[in-house]
Amino acid sequence: MTTENTTDLQTLEKPTVEREGTRPGVVFRPDVDIAERRDEFVVTADLPGVDEQHVQVKLEEGVLAIDGELATTPDAAWTPLYAEYRSGGYHREFRLTDAIDADRIQATMRDGVLTLHLPKTDRHRPRQIAVQGG
Repeated sequence: MTTENTTDLQTLEKPTVEREGTRPGVVFRPDVDIAERRDEFVVTADLPGVDEQHVQVKLEEGVLAIDGELATTPDAAWTPLYAEYRSGGYHREFRLTDAIDADRIQATMRDGVLTLHLPKTDRHRPRQIAVQGG
């Protein structure tokens, strides 16, 4: 007796930004991971189809905003035969605390993944306190 194991593949729907009504077209909320290191927070955001010329990271009044537009080719040399992602832009916001040194934030983009390094301020970094003998 053999049992056949079949798995139905389903399209993953990207969540859309509900309150973003000022942008034309569909706007997606990119998935992010946030890791805390000793001296910084590291945020990675998935922005498939976006290159470094089409991503913008902005800090204004304590809010860090990520915006990305899908890179388009001027000559349309390729046409997707199958795509699980709908076309549209990306938008995500984070409110930063005073634990982040806003002047030293760095961003890099590689293969559709945005990486943000958010350094902690000196007073929020862990430090060793020497114990004196009495």
